[in-house]
Amino acid sequence: MLAATLIMFSLTAILIARNEEFVFRDAGRLIIKPDPSDSATVVFYWRSEVDVPMARRFAEAFDEWKLKADRIIIDLHSPGGAIREGEAVIQIIDEMKRTHIVDTRVRNRRACFSMCVPIFLMGEKRSAAANARFMFHEPTAYDYFTGEQVNEPEFEKRFTAEKFFNRYFVNSPMDPVWRDGLKAEWRGRDIWKSGRALMDEGSNIVTVLE
Repeated sequence: MLAATLIMFSLTAILIARNEEFVFRDAGRLIIKPDPSDSATVVFYWRSEVDVPMARRFAEAFDEWKLKADRIIIDLHSPGGAIREGEAVIQIIDEMKRTHIVDTRVRNRRACFSMCVPIFLMGEKRSAAANARFMFHEPTAYDYFTGEQVNEPEFEKRFTAEKFFNRYFVNSPMDPVWRDGLKAEWRGRDIWKSGRALMDEGSNIVTVLE
């Protein structure tokens, strides 16, 4: 009986993981829809990794919609991805914010992991469902050509992690006390939080709980 129960839980976990992989596997497609409740708002839906061609898709969409909308909502569901592409996306969002209101959100049962979090932090209003999932961890190095993980020396890992933390979290709206706690915890670990936990803990990552 115990063995059957364990097998059932294992199969359930596998199905959930495969379903999430299917949702994320959107080949970098950006879906754009006007907000039905506000004619001055357009929503950019991203359901894929933070990777090429995300920045280009955002730039093209902004060029198309910047004269048609005053506000842009970036609706995210992403497992994270490449730091380089994430930085390019952040630069595009910076350009948007010069002339438009830009908000971010992660909706019911959606996820924002790793490099997705710095992108989420770019929103002026950052909304999330109570059960939205967020994950924080130190960056991992990958070979540019093969895509395989690189086993860096420990001092390089520390340097890369410190640089990432300072660039995306120190210079962000994140609450400083909460941020210090994250830094103390995240070394060598994945830190998982729900939208509700981030709100209840005063992280200032999520500003509106849906």
